[in-house]
Amino acid sequence: MAMKKILVAGIFVSAFLLLLQCEEAHAAEFVVGDDQGWGPQTNVSRWLEGKSFKAGDVLIFRYTCPYCSFVTVISDYYYRLCDAYSGLKKFYNSGNDRVILDYGDNFFVPSYHEYCEKLKFKVFAN
Repeated sequence: MAMKKILVAGIFVSAFLLLLQCEEAHAAEFVVGDDQGWGPQTNVSRWLEGKSFKAGDVLIFRYTCPYCSFVTVISDYYYRLCDAYSGLKKFYNSGNDRVILDYGDNFFVPSYHEYCEKLKFKVFAN
């Protein structure tokens, strides 16, 4: 009887681990701005065209510009205001930042206010 329980538990754990690997395999990576990277030259609207995102996908922000750091904000309210700090969720400034998308709306705002209207964007992840 004990061997049956161990066997059933082993099968369950194996199936669970297999499911976890399958989920990871479906996550896609997107370099924001493609070859141009992230910065004042980025046409975010054009870059977003035709793309769809899923929760767990990764956005990669590559930049060398000292004013190209950005933040994620907690709501559409702060996004519309270009308020990078009152609704701050997380600050990014490494020049090679990776953001894993949460389910729902994800809001990105440049920390340098002068770039905000041009570079802010949001994506919905299923």
